[in-house]
Amino acid sequence: MTGRYNQEWVDALVSENNTSTAQALRLLFIVSDTAEGKVAFHLDFDGGVVGTAGKLPRGEKADVTVTAKESALLELWSGDRTRDAAFMAGDLKIEGAYQRWLDELVPLFSSDAWAAAWRTAAA
Repeated sequence: MTGRYNQEWVDALVSENNTSTAQALRLLFIVSDTAEGKVAFHLDFDGGVVGTAGKLPRGEKADVTVTAKESALLELWSGDRTRDAAFMAGDLKIEGAYQRWLDELVPLFSSDAWAAAWRTAAA
């Protein structure tokens, strides 16, 4: 995969954030309206974090799927927009284990380390 969401980009995203309290959770991001069209990457949490560019392997499913246009994600990641505002406007869709998203991932991604990683990812 070329472009922003390649394996090098995903590795950089998780490099400083390779520990997590989330247990056995797979998070899939589906990003539309990129220069490459619709792209995906996923993060696997199980006491650590492993990121992989691309779709999930055939037959595998995510616990939580985040779907958004690239412009909305970049605004979220840079801090120019709140998650709640994007969700209420319909620009951010969360499917699957929504309670785990709220209880585990929202606090995790709001931490200083992850917030910095998302800002860097948006640059």
